[in-house]
Amino acid sequence: MVKNNYPDLSEIAELQKLFLHSLNLGTGRAMLLMKGYPQLDFSKELIAASARNLANDAPSEGSRADYLYLLIRRAKNRALIEKALLQRLKNKKSGACNLDQLCGLALYFYRDGNLHAREIFLERFDKSFHDDYEFCGEEQILKMDGLQGLFKLADKIGRLPEDEWPWYEYRWNIDDFQKANPELDVFAEFENVAKENPYIHNYFKLISSIAPFKRIRRKIPSAYTVKDIEELINRPSKRVGFNRDRTLRMPQHEIIAVARNFLDEKDKLRKFRYLRFFYATRFPFDYAPLLKIASGKKNHQTMAVNNAVLALSHFSGADIRALALKKMQEERIPCEYLHLLVSNYQAGDAEMLVEIIGRAKNFDEVHLLVQGIIAIFKANPVADSKAPLEAMYYNMNCGMHRRDLVELLNDNKVLSDEILEELPYDSDEDVRKLSRKIKRQRSAVVMNQDKTV
Repeated sequence: MVKNNYPDLSEIAELQKLFLHSLNLGTGRAMLLMKGYPQLDFSKELIAASARNLANDAPSEGSRADYLYLLIRRAKNRALIEKALLQRLKNKKSGACNLDQLCGLALYFYRDGNLHAREIFLERFDKSFHDDYEFCGEEQILKMDGLQGLFKLADKIGRLPEDEWPWYEYRWNIDDFQKANPELDVFAEFENVAKENPYIHNYFKLISSIAPFKRIRRKIPSAYTVKDIEELINRPSKRVGFNRDRTLRMPQHEIIAVARNFLDEKDKLRKFRYLRFFYATRFPFDYAPLLKIASGKKNHQTMAVNNAVLALSHFSGADIRALALKKMQEERIPCEYLHLLVSNYQAGDAEMLVEIIGRAKNFDEVHLLVQGIIAIFKANPVADSKAPLEAMYYNMNCGMHRRDLVELLNDNKVLSDEILEELPYDSDEDVRKLSRKIKRQRSAVVMNQDKTV
């Protein structure tokens, strides 16, 4: 809804601050602010968020170009923003995730009629093969120029020393391009051009030697044996993980055998490795040995305390809860110990969890808490989960975990209309999909209610 009254200077500063905070998180609140205050200038905030990928784990979450482009397209000073970002792309030498986001935006600008965006993009793409400039634009060049873009990419890479070619193997991009253009025989076209151009031939030879990506049908995993567990425990790597599906398929007598091996183990490092196994499945005896380890001092090399706490998440007990409350007071960011409340949560703990979230001084510290908060409220679908889950939602810049938070809010029937309204504009595609699913569910409920009236 458009606000008719123009805000005063202090209100403008606060709105711009809220807008930038939303951009940091990647939430749709930024879009609602733009719609509500079309007269305000958010150029500075949009340039800052576009020049640097602000996601908590940018390599995993990917570019936010599609999210940012929708905002830039609506911006009051759109031309100024585009010019500033294209200049950043032209001059930026390194930072793969930031470059990918800028390249993605340049592609959007070009498709929307900005021919200068194409010139700048191609200039920066060429610089990728100069000293001191990081490679970028391999995905966008195919979307921008189609087959000709593929040939440009191949020609550039084929001119490099042969020992550098494997660093530029982008077979998956070519397979994706073929899938998006089924009317073309991409490899046949590629091969024809390669006959006339020795540099393209070099790259075609490299790509042809690599098998296309095939999605492997997931097989039902077999249960671990006691021998399998012992082999994993004996691995030289510092950290050991166990497949939860394989663990849960183990017969109880073998789980008991593993537990006895854990109790009999004298080597501390090996003993602590077993604890991760008992996070995947419940320890079959009294939890006292686990509690003793969990109560000790943390050692980031052995991960003993952390793994023991995870193993204790299956158990409830007054002494476990007492340890949890003690650590919540002693540790400023007690991320490991939140799991002690998974089976020991009590009414009123939500207030304590909100206070703990409030201790976080930056996005990284908030992110440290998210797995514990999610685990607690998956196990305890209670109404008072609303405040802690919302505190995480409004303070965490991880799109992947934001989907889990929204799903929990919805499942626990505490998802607010305010949050639901902004979900369609979220930076995370899975969050956007979830918002559509939730709206369909709510519409179906309303229709069923109308039928019964």
